[in-house]
Amino acid sequence: MATSRRSDFVLFIRDKFEEIEKLFVRKNAGYGAQQDLFWNFRQTAERLYPEMYAKEPFAAMFLVAETLVDKHNVALAKGIEVSECDERLIDRIVYSLLQLKMVYEHSEEKAGKNSENNR
Repeated sequence: MATSRRSDFVLFIRDKFEEIEKLFVRKNAGYGAQQDLFWNFRQTAERLYPEMYAKEPFAAMFLVAETLVDKHNVALAKGIEVSECDERLIDRIVYSLLQLKMVYEHSEEKAGKNSENNR
């Protein structure tokens, strides 16, 4: 087995991010909403975790995302030969990026509330 170089990995990352973006756009068209990035997470969180969503919407949506990621984790636990292994790994990356966006928006929302309370 040949060893991989760091510079090759950087090129790999750039190539994969183009693929990740295309996958997100294709899949999000089916289950997202143009004006609400978290639409599907929001809808599921409101239905499954109404009390949590009412108090902490981002926490509830984050939990929904973790549940959706878990289906990929269960399949990938079978190993590298699992069906659609590469697409499942890319899906996990997309979910992680969506969750990261949730974290940022949650922090911004909290900072905004804190600045309103300090007026």
